[in-house]
Amino acid sequence: MTEDCRCECEVRRRIALAKEAFNKKKDLMCGSLSLQLKKRIVKAFVWIALYGSETWTLQKSDIKRIEAFEMWIWRRMLKVSWKEHKKNDEVLRTA
Repeated sequence: MTEDCRCECEVRRRIALAKEAFNKKKDLMCGSLSLQLKKRIVKAFVWIALYGSETWTLQKSDIKRIEAFEMWIWRRMLKVSWKEHKKNDEVLRTA
């Protein structure tokens, strides 16, 4: 946390850690696991990113960054390409 009570660096760091963990287990997520188990794993990755966030002072940009990270994981898990132009609501409905 900086002197002006911003947590931007911490949010970015946590998202980077969670993305790194996701990429290490990418083959697991693209495998033949059940959709329910994949959902639980995705929620764990999001939890990694948000651990301790109750004490953060979040700005709108931080919240958008966290939401974008969550959607990034859902799209990767469901193998939805950005070229498909699916809206986030559609992706979440299929998950």
